[in-house]
Amino acid sequence: MIIEERKSYESNLESIDSDLRLENVRQNAEKLGWDHFARSVRRNLQEKRQTLEARIRLDVLGSLAFMKEHLPIDKEASVTRKLQYFAEGLGENCVVSSHGGYFCIKNPDVTVEIGVAEDNVSSCKIGYFGQPLFDAPEALKLMKAGDFSKFRDAVANILSSLPKEITV
Repeated sequence: MIIEERKSYESNLESIDSDLRLENVRQNAEKLGWDHFARSVRRNLQEKRQTLEARIRLDVLGSLAFMKEHLPIDKEASVTRKLQYFAEGLGENCVVSSHGGYFCIKNPDVTVEIGVAEDNVSSCKIGYFGQPLFDAPEALKLMKAGDFSKFRDAVANILSSLPKEITV
């Protein structure tokens, strides 16, 4: 297999090919709606598949998971969406359920119950490692200020303080 050495971007055949494909997608998008645009993008990406080694794929997946856990939570989003981002940041095992004016975020290691009234956070209770829930005034203060990212990071720091190998 011959791999092209990239000396300059302008004469790189791979970059020219990708530019032509993107231009083709752009031209198709001008004529079609969003559904057709998405289908066109998928079709164009399937024409030229990039194969990655298993190690590189694991690195990419790990990087995406890291970014998802540490991405700042949008302060302009609704409380429901902020709580969803909060749960996603705590890991894949996290489940969000809604019961009237309460949201319950459950992870194997932590349970957070948040009361919401008229798109404002009104109460917060936290329970770690299967213990009963307790009031968390500092967490409530952070959420009322819109600092869901700081709250998520604080919970993640507490969870990461114990090694995963420890079982009760």
